[in-house]
Amino acid sequence: MKSCFATLLAGALALSLLTTGSPAYSQEKETAALPQQAVDYILDLQSDDYQVRQKATLELPKFGEQVVPPLLKVTQGDSLEAAVRAILVIEQVYILGKANSVGPAEDALEKLTKAKNPSVAIRAEEAIDRHADIREKRAVREITKMGGTVKLWTPEDIARTAPGGSVEPGQVRYVALGSKWTGGEDGLRFIKRVRKFPVLYLIKGHPLPDLALEDLMRALPATQFQTRDSDAMLGITHMTGIRDQGGCLVGEVSDGLAAQKAGIRSGDFILKFDDKPVENFDALVKLIGGKSAGDVVQVELLRDGMIKKLPVTLSSWLDR
Repeated sequence: MKSCFATLLAGALALSLLTTGSPAYSQEKETAALPQQAVDYILDLQSDDYQVRQKATLELPKFGEQVVPPLLKVTQGDSLEAAVRAILVIEQVYILGKANSVGPAEDALEKLTKAKNPSVAIRAEEAIDRHADIREKRAVREITKMGGTVKLWTPEDIARTAPGGSVEPGQVRYVALGSKWTGGEDGLRFIKRVRKFPVLYLIKGHPLPDLALEDLMRALPATQFQTRDSDAMLGITHMTGIRDQGGCLVGEVSDGLAAQKAGIRSGDFILKFDDKPVENFDALVKLIGGKSAGDVVQVELLRDGMIKKLPVTLSSWLDR
């Protein structure tokens, strides 16, 4: 049985050495030829000797991303034990966290969750679930590298908004994608890897086609998708459960953004923005959308029964 496996795998290895890595990593330095010792260990996953199989499982992760493509071939074979061991090796490559290995290993595990063999798919899903925190942190880093903005919950945010213990510090609060997004459609896979987060903002000028966004919406059914007509932002929420009538009642004021810097406080009632009446929060969002980040506008508000006028320099959704 092993000789037949070896014959099939030899051809797969030859092909995989020419195509190592997923399309997302095609720009990286070409991977060196797979050492013969690694080839032998891959073949040993099918050995009749348990000790030989076990040694191969323990030694293969040391070879990093080079072994990922041939191990994917192993998961397509008839031996469930060899497939499970291949998944364990890929998982260990991921855990070791070497710079060029994490991406291919993570992509391989995700690919295996869609394997035709349900036993293989389940085990790949379990491997991913075991490292959800690592996966999410890496996804956030990649989204940021590609020009996206990621806002995380802080203890101060949680204390102010009091969401009932449903979130913890460090979890993703929102993601914003605009004209600085360089990840294209392929980069959206990292957003899909972020666990439940409330809002994804699409800022005017983003380069994503409708079909890609529809696919993303299906992948994130619990996330609200909101559009903004410009990169300008004030940095407030409005108080939920309160119907604005001829103005906007300020809820949370985000640290370090335009509203806080200008002196706007929670509980202020905004009456005018840039000398235009504010009917409610949605109307305020639309007025902000007519401006650009860096613009200076006058905000008129009611505080403690007194009218105040504050100059505000608008922040940007795209600043990180």
